Amino acid sequence: MTAVFDLKIMASDHVFYNDKAQVLTVHTPEGSKQFLAHHAKTIYAITPGELKIRKEDGSEIKVVSGFGTMIFSDNQAEVLVDTCETQSELDQRRAKEALERAKEKMRQKQSQREYKMSQAAMARALARLQFKDKSIN
Repeated sequence: MTAVFDLKIMASDHVFYNDKAQVLTVHTPEGSKQFLAHHAKTIYAITPGELKIRKEDGSEIKVVSGFGTMIFSDNQAEVLVDTCETQSELDQRRAKEALERAKEKMRQKQSQREYKMSQAAMARALARLQFKDKSIN
């Protein structure tokens, strides 16, 4: 039997997952990171991208998450993200529109804060589109 750990994933508006898991893969500023049972204590920043869970029964759940943090300690992982959506929950047209809005804002003269917010919006939109269908034009 494969070792498991407790996993709780919370989006800003709901608890997405609260159960045992064999593997958790998250997207960080340094790339994808994978966590197994009994991982060392750690804290990571999460950036928009695919988040994968291999459940206790071996089945997988894939979602796209937004910005957040992840803490692994005492064989428990807690993920806090602003958004967490399955493929069926994503609206591709809305994500494309959000990407276009973010691109337009990036072209405009902005304060440093506005520029960072536009970058974040663009990252979220791109992550959603990449998750929804792997071909972005």
